[in-house]
Amino acid sequence: MNKPDKYLKIAIKAAKQSGKIFVRHFGKIKDYKQKNNDPRNLVTAIDLKIEKNIKACIHRHFPDHQLMGEEFGWQTSAKKTGFKWYIDPIDGTSNYIQGLPLACISIALWDEFGPLVAVVYNPLLKQVYTAQRGKGAYLNGKKIKVSKVKSFSGAFGSIGWVERSNGVKLFAKIIRVCRKVRGLATSALQTCMVGNGILDFYVTRDLHIWDFAAAILIVKEAGGQVTDFQGRSLTENSSGIVASNGKFHNEILKTIK
Repeated sequence: MNKPDKYLKIAIKAAKQSGKIFVRHFGKIKDYKQKNNDPRNLVTAIDLKIEKNIKACIHRHFPDHQLMGEEFGWQTSAKKTGFKWYIDPIDGTSNYIQGLPLACISIALWDEFGPLVAVVYNPLLKQVYTAQRGKGAYLNGKKIKVSKVKSFSGAFGSIGWVERSNGVKLFAKIIRVCRKVRGLATSALQTCMVGNGILDFYVTRDLHIWDFAAAILIVKEAGGQVTDFQGRSLTENSSGIVASNGKFHNEILKTIK
């Protein structure tokens, strides 16, 4: 087994192990906290538990790798090999609390060239999105491809936001052009849906690296395109993303200027 295969195998193992906890508490959370006194940004004890479990699993196998999670931040190695894991224990926490089955676990490994391995797992719908750089994207082991829609005017997609004013502006610009637009409140899954051809595009602001680190590789390996709002490649410091099937990407960029 080559190293990327092993990285992917352990990422899937970590996600599925934590998926059992994820399912057990879904829709049953009564006690949660607000981050930075923001009622739209919530965290639960399950977020914390899952992140700890995933980090522990990865660290056991790759003790020299660095790990970044949404809730606890960096866990670094003294050696600093250049491999960085990005973990979102529950992407779509508000959905998870409400009992809406659009939430997932997101795990990505990046090296000096960007995303190398990706796993986005929705235990509620039993969906495992996976990708390795240069080896295609898969859903439950079956290869996936982006849609074939050729124009933004005929596209069905979604948007995301944290800051309300940004959401209002984005929606107003996009709804004037595209066929239909939705907001599903889980960035990783919506990005993966572009890779699977369910959505033709996904546009969002106000993200952090753990929100998109895995899912962007799914889209790229499925034949799509992902950039920031200026059309540049995404980095660890990017905050806005545009994911599409690649056929009308420039149209989107012009629309959201």
